[in-house]
Amino acid sequence: MTKPAITSAKDIENFFDAYNDHDWDTVFSYISKDCVWDAVEKRVEGMDNIIDYWTKYHSAFKETLGKPEKVLFGDNTVYLQVNIHLDFVEDGTFYGKAYKKGDALDFACADFYELDDEGKIRSGCVYIKLFNPDLPS
Repeated sequence: MTKPAITSAKDIENFFDAYNDHDWDTVFSYISKDCVWDAVEKRVEGMDNIIDYWTKYHSAFKETLGKPEKVLFGDNTVYLQVNIHLDFVEDGTFYGKAYKKGDALDFACADFYELDDEGKIRSGCVYIKLFNPDLPS
């Protein structure tokens, strides 16, 4: 039997560190091939679409995930909170709002993951609370 990919808060932290480093091979080793990711802006289904979403759709900003907080495990589920910082490296949009190169955005995120039997993320739901939503567009 394969060791589960996510069994502890440290595993989530490693997943976030890989995301921050754009170590996509490691990031996607934590996700099942048929994963459904309910992101802030839209639902993304399947590994190829999630890869495109994170590597292309997010290309206007550098996203930094903070340390996971209040991590709670249930039966094949994980709930956590994390603070996120976006630095816009080019003009772009986030959550339906336009931002200019040089803008920054901070927000809190609550994530809920369903895990498959191997401990990989089968489903992810992301909920946010913006701290500075009044930046000029």
